[in-house]
Amino acid sequence: MVFQNFEELALPERQAMLERLAVTLERNARWAADEGDDALEMVMASVGKALLSVANDLAANELGLAQDVVLRAISLIATFHSIHPEYPVGPALH
Repeated sequence: MVFQNFEELALPERQAMLERLAVTLERNARWAADEGDDALEMVMASVGKALLSVANDLAANELGLAQDVVLRAISLIATFHSIHPEYPVGPALH
């Protein structure tokens, strides 16, 4: 498992990880929408919003479920990058 030590992280770190994944999903959903990929946009936006709304509860009370959600979110992000390889993954200067 990728996050075999997830339960060993402090609560704020677990919550921050879940929130960062949610924000990433929502950001990638906007890119997918801009590219006309409506199905992927809807899935990523929905999962991102749901994850953001329950991140604290998952991190505090549902470690097994939280770990499963992390793995699924990462899988969804990987799918996004395989479909949209032109998406910039590194830092960008504006």
